[in-house]
Amino acid sequence: MVMVGKKLGYVSLFSSAGVGCYGFNLESFDCIVTSELIQRRLEVQKHNNVCSLQSGYVGGDITKPDVQQRILDGIKNWQKTYDKTDVDVLIATPPCQGISVANHKKNNELGRNSLVVESLKLITQVSPKYFVIENVRGFLGTECTDVDGVNKPIRRAVFENLAGGYNIAHKVINFKDYGNNSSRTRTLVIGVRKDLEEVAPFELFPAEKKAPTLRQIIEHLPRLKSMGEIQPLDIYHSFRPQRGSIGF
Repeated sequence: MVMVGKKLGYVSLFSSAGVGCYGFNLESFDCIVTSELIQRRLEVQKHNNVCSLQSGYVGGDITKPDVQQRILDGIKNWQKTYDKTDVDVLIATPPCQGISVANHKKNNELGRNSLVVESLKLITQVSPKYFVIENVRGFLGTECTDVDGVNKPIRRAVFENLAGGYNIAHKVINFKDYGNNSSRTRTLVIGVRKDLEEVAPFELFPAEKKAPTLRQIIEHLPRLKSMGEIQPLDIYHSFRPQRGSIGF
């Protein structure tokens, strides 16, 4: 068993294969619970030992009461095991198919958009010190069905559900302006529990950082000299064969 000691803990909702967990791991956080609908994605996280406790892996539909209860039980188990009283951070990245401008086949996506409300409900129940909700640029202006059954913009739902207990700030940023390797414009919503009076949510947004050059990104990779060659330790690093080339 990995002893957490003084590590901070986080809960990740809609976590996919756990890419976001990698950043938390770099900052020495422990994953309390990671929740994901598709089991094979959760298996990737298990392989990478994202959580220190097996109870932290919660698969299934987050709209179902039993899945929500498993999330809460996983949190309680982590707190009991490591003598913790608070969840430090809860991060939610609900599916954005009904919001993204890249989705040209939208039908009735209100149900998918309303998955964010499940995050709001869990934030209310768990009461983490901080929460982060991340999604596409148009996220906050998109309509959802709130816990009161009323259809309203997500921005309004966030503030009506959480502003009583949290100071909340939101900003649209492009991750390339913060050191990311590609252009990715996203909305970040950050909440700070009101008893943490010394911290303001705007202070938690990242400082701008120059994006790396292409040379800086790839210059450390082993040189591949033959067309079709694949680097043995990284199947995604390959000298891809081109159509029409001799021998292919």
